[in-house]
Amino acid sequence: MLINNPIIPGFAPDPSIIRIGNTFFLVNSSFHLFPGLPIYASSDLLSWKHIGNAISRQSQLSLAESSALIHDRGAANLVGTGGLWAPTMRHHDGMTYIVCTNVAHPEIVGKPTWPRFDNFILCTTDILAGNWSDPVPFDFNGMDPDIFFDDDGRVYIMGSSWNTKDGAINGFEVDVNTGAKLSEEKVIWAGAIKNTPEGPHVYKKDDWYFLLIAEGGTHDNHQMSIARSRSPLGPYESYEGNPVLKPTTNIETEIMYTGHGDLFQDNEGEWWLTCLGVRKVRDGQSIMGRETFLTPAKWTSGDPENLWPVIQQPIRPLLDLPRHTSSVAEISTDKGQLTAQAGVDWVWIRDPDMSLYKVDDTGKSVSLRPSSTEVKVKGAPASITFIGKRQRQLTGQARVVLRQAELVGKNTLSGLMYYKDEHRHASITFDSMASTIVFELVNKVKREPIHRREIVCHLKSAGEADSNDLEFLLKYSTKVTPPNHNTTFHGKKAATEKTLATNLLKKNPSLSSIKDSYPSNDYLMGWISEIIYTHTFTAFG
Repeated sequence: MLINNPIIPGFAPDPSIIRIGNTFFLVNSSFHLFPGLPIYASSDLLSWKHIGNAISRQSQLSLAESSALIHDRGAANLVGTGGLWAPTMRHHDGMTYIVCTNVAHPEIVGKPTWPRFDNFILCTTDILAGNWSDPVPFDFNGMDPDIFFDDDGRVYIMGSSWNTKDGAINGFEVDVNTGAKLSEEKVIWAGAIKNTPEGPHVYKKDDWYFLLIAEGGTHDNHQMSIARSRSPLGPYESYEGNPVLKPTTNIETEIMYTGHGDLFQDNEGEWWLTCLGVRKVRDGQSIMGRETFLTPAKWTSGDPENLWPVIQQPIRPLLDLPRHTSSVAEISTDKGQLTAQAGVDWVWIRDPDMSLYKVDDTGKSVSLRPSSTEVKVKGAPASITFIGKRQRQLTGQARVVLRQAELVGKNTLSGLMYYKDEHRHASITFDSMASTIVFELVNKVKREPIHRREIVCHLKSAGEADSNDLEFLLKYSTKVTPPNHNTTFHGKKAATEKTLATNLLKKNPSLSSIKDSYPSNDYLMGWISEIIYTHTFTAFG
């Protein structure tokens, strides 16, 4: 059986995985989006289903301070977003646990300070039902916590500490019910290359405790290293063969920057590593962000004193699964595809006012009420009512239909937005007061920040009501394909209605010039192939 990588496409970083019976469950970071910590399930490692989110109630925690900060890194700026970072999921004695960090960027007199790390523990007795507890906080000045349940009943937290200059993995014993520390926190390993050690996971095998970490940052030098000890809190000895997952800088591979992974066994006893990576699909650009990948692993045989994991690398887009695994009816999916339970894959920005949204029971139809311009949504691109979904495909489209008659004269902007964070977004909207179509592009991360707003089409006289619908269609692709039409007409409903489909990129010179001014690998504009608005109107009385 063949497995396509990535197994979780599109904005799916920092995977952690468990197996309960014959079912695998995987969780990812979610940063500033609500709901947080998406949970995926699979019975065969081939097909995955988004079954819920561990942070699904706003009463669990606040993401209000998860703003994205722009850091000056010399040749280019780097954006660091707060929110939910690097969860670890583990199952023990009938209970499933997640430990995670809510990274806050508090502001003092309008200026950002050092991050605050709000670490916590979640638990549930029924992961399929998705009834996760409120967070239990624990004190740790760092991120990326791991939770390890030892055979003697003791429980340990290991995490990437910010208490040392160059970073280190610290550990301590914890009470999972209260979050209280039961031992002194101590440095247990500084890593193999001593460069940003993070994402730790501890495993016990053949009386050895193995500590697997990510190192080297999240780009060119991203890698994974391992150490072992006879005690969960060390001392740990580094593996001479590190890194166990090498940097991809000088390797010819489609999947780059691999690291931050979790080892696990399937129901046949085979070992695997799931980790993050990016696909360089055009001109070195990874437009889908960090995604979740899978690769086989094994342990050295022979001398038990020389026991270490061996990870198959570089990670390939296509894997041959060695054995069939059992199926579970509750999470049946289309083979080889990522699916979702109704409604669980919608996302909002940080702490939304949920009274402005209504999603029907099918999860397909959404009603929105506009936000007041007097209310500033922290971290949003404007005072907006925003609901979205993660981009899961390299080639596809997003579509929205607006009831124009309900909008004209009400001083609203409504339409489609491609959103990365509050510093980077593009939108095509209907200005109901002016009866115009507006394109806006914002990229504050550039060395020369960009903010362009263009009126690309006038529909009618300002304020004049129109009973017809407007459709916005955003097509995206990794292939640079010029649009093949200007304006086209095609009949619908036995010629009683006609549709005017206008490709705004080709019809409007000013909008085309915006796109053409960007390199083909630009994150926001380089891969948008068409922006279309469709005006449906009565043709024959």
